[in-house]
Amino acid sequence: MPNTAAMSGDRPSWLRNRFADRLAHRLDRLGPRLLLRAPPLGRLYARALRGRAPRLGVVPGWRFAIEYSVTRPWWAMRRAVLWQCAHDHGLEVPVVVRWLDGTRIGLTLGNDMSLCLYVGSSFEPNEFAFLDRVLRPGMTFVDVGANEGLYTLFAARRVGHAGRVVAIEPSSRERALLEANLARNRLGNVTVVPRALADAPGSAELKIAPKRHGGHNTLGQFIYEGDVVVAREKVAVETLDALAARLDLGRVDVVKIDVEGAELKLLSGGRGLLSRQRPVLLIEANEAALRQQGASAAAVVDLLRSLDYRIHAFDESGMTGPWTPGTPLSDNIVALPPGER
Repeated sequence: MPNTAAMSGDRPSWLRNRFADRLAHRLDRLGPRLLLRAPPLGRLYARALRGRAPRLGVVPGWRFAIEYSVTRPWWAMRRAVLWQCAHDHGLEVPVVVRWLDGTRIGLTLGNDMSLCLYVGSSFEPNEFAFLDRVLRPGMTFVDVGANEGLYTLFAARRVGHAGRVVAIEPSSRERALLEANLARNRLGNVTVVPRALADAPGSAELKIAPKRHGGHNTLGQFIYEGDVVVAREKVAVETLDALAARLDLGRVDVVKIDVEGAELKLLSGGRGLLSRQRPVLLIEANEAALRQQGASAAAVVDLLRSLDYRIHAFDESGMTGPWTPGTPLSDNIVALPPGER
């Protein structure tokens, strides 16, 4: 068989580009045709185009679905055509993609998560690079707003059999995906909690977003264009302090919080744990979502600083550094207890 890689390297760039354009055109016609006319073959084709597992490391300037909207790598664009077809036609196209540390994630084409993981093979790489520097075997990690389980799976592998992960997900739809991913990866060190966390116990109405935006489920109001309530789910509410006592969490090392605007309430209900155990915190700080629940990013920062936490933000380099009051916060922030670097 001829060495096609070497042959292509000898071709003029215009010829290589012309060949790539023709191949792209043919593949971009073939994929949607298979999905629409021969779904079993279409699913096989979609699986065959899966990319590599993402690499752990800082990505300067990373943005949501950056490969789809900005950098546009050649193979990512071929996968994007399939994603767009599934989205536009409401197709159920399941795929399993490689994730960090040898784990695998089940996805359905056409939604936000598959846009990042299937099309672009990346999701919040700088946050995961940060956790890579923090997590160690034997630690306890709490994932509040676990969704399909990206952070949960990564942490479960990192803390190992001697460690523990608590994954909190109130939405029954997203929790089913989480539990399927845990079973797929045979992870036995994860406790799934079907509740929401806030500043007082009780119950609340969780607004369920369309499947495409499953990560937007909220106890408040939607903030993104195109989100509508497709279901309402009554969920049990607990405080972080009560949860830690109920599960006998004698040690909590790291907590990731992404609860679509309920972050201040959650932290208020965890003052005891934060004061005693001093975990490292990775927190979403979306001003618009917080305001829908009577809070603000400034109030979150004030509460954390009152507990002697130091606030760090992600910069364009993808690294974290001390945050200066009066300067913008990043979408996700880090709160470090005294003595933690």
